[in-house]
Amino acid sequence: MQAETGIMDKRILIKWILVFGIPILFYLLPLDLDPGIHKFLAITIWAVLAWMTTILPIEATGMAIPCLYVLTGTTTGDVAFAPFSNTVIWGTAAMILLGVAADKSNIAKRMAYNILLKMDCDLKGLVWGFSLGGLALSFIITDSFARAVIFTTIAVGICRALEIPFKSKEATALGLAAFFGMSGPSIMTLTGGNGVQLISVYRNVVAGMDVYQMNYFSWLLHNLVPGLAWTLLGVFCILKGIKLGNGRCFDAREELEARRDELGHMTRREKCVLVAMILLILDYIFAGNFGQDPFLLAACAIPILFVPQIGILEREDFVDTADFNILFMMAGAMAIGTVGGSVGVVQMVADFVGPVLGSSSVAMVFGTFAIGAFANFILTPLAIIFSLSEMFANLALTFGFNPLPVMYALNIATDVYAFPYEFAILMVCFSFGIMEYKTTVKVLVMRFVGAFFMVGILCIPYWFLMGLL
Repeated sequence: MQAETGIMDKRILIKWILVFGIPILFYLLPLDLDPGIHKFLAITIWAVLAWMTTILPIEATGMAIPCLYVLTGTTTGDVAFAPFSNTVIWGTAAMILLGVAADKSNIAKRMAYNILLKMDCDLKGLVWGFSLGGLALSFIITDSFARAVIFTTIAVGICRALEIPFKSKEATALGLAAFFGMSGPSIMTLTGGNGVQLISVYRNVVAGMDVYQMNYFSWLLHNLVPGLAWTLLGVFCILKGIKLGNGRCFDAREELEARRDELGHMTRREKCVLVAMILLILDYIFAGNFGQDPFLLAACAIPILFVPQIGILEREDFVDTADFNILFMMAGAMAIGTVGGSVGVVQMVADFVGPVLGSSSVAMVFGTFAIGAFANFILTPLAIIFSLSEMFANLALTFGFNPLPVMYALNIATDVYAFPYEFAILMVCFSFGIMEYKTTVKVLVMRFVGAFFMVGILCIPYWFLMGLL
């Protein structure tokens, strides 16, 4: 045991040395770079390595990033801390609180159980059921974390009730299906995944260009087929990557019915939460038509949900339950893009990839997707959104291309990963312990490879037919 602890200690020590040693070494190298760019890259390399190794909480790293940019003289405080003035931070806080309400009120579980019970409740039926249920819930529940945890909790409950061994192929299939139930449909709706964060950056790039604007319905139209295809691809990879036989090794209908019945009749709180979630979606759809910021409206409405007569949220939900740490990670990721643009790094990268991606609109779209997909190995999805979306949107405009399909391709890329460490929500779902690591990675790699074919064979032709290319 001591020897094993010693090995683990050595591994952790190596991570610490890498995370701090490589950036310091890079900064000390006599490179022919502008001092601002040199310092920016050293700090950013540190942040990326810290996120990759997770030796520090990802939120702590995000908190330190803008501070380091200012303390080292890389940029000024108004640039480094500009992300905190972006209203997406406050809108995301509102989504987190509604996610808490959806979970604690049981409305999300009730909807999930009812959807799953519409399907066959054997193994293959549930694999399909989680994905189809995810499609439905992506229109209503805006918090991706809430959807993923609800589905995974149901999968864990099924395994325990039916005595399905954790990390077995059946349990792994259920765990992956539960996660894909959130992940697959997330690219289809503006509010279902990273679309809300992407549009918060994108809208500043195309301000005043009406022809390139995004809204809820245009996003749905342009991503309907890609979203359905991405959802089906996840199911295909589970069914083909894990040998499940005929998939009728158990029937969970009785267990699911029992858990649904335990919820009893729909409570007043559930009804209020459902109304609040619908109003949040309507906010994102229509607020812009009245010249209002949907993120600010959502944040301003949150105090109303704490009014006792409404009863959607309680004080404890804000103080003890809601996890706002992700907001610091978001701010740090946004600071990378903001500061990178101000010191000239974004332009330097654009000059490097521009000659290749600028050859055609198809090359721009597929190249953006490829860069984003491989960037997932070193950056979190939100970091990709906040550090790369503005660059690629501007690059598309520079070459006279429509930036919309470029942004859609980058959004899909943020959901393409081969290992659990690449996505915090996947890490949380994996931590429930029902998925076996090697099988999980095998299915993720299959989906990773399949994503390139999906974008090239289906998405690009679809966007061409939509008149975007």
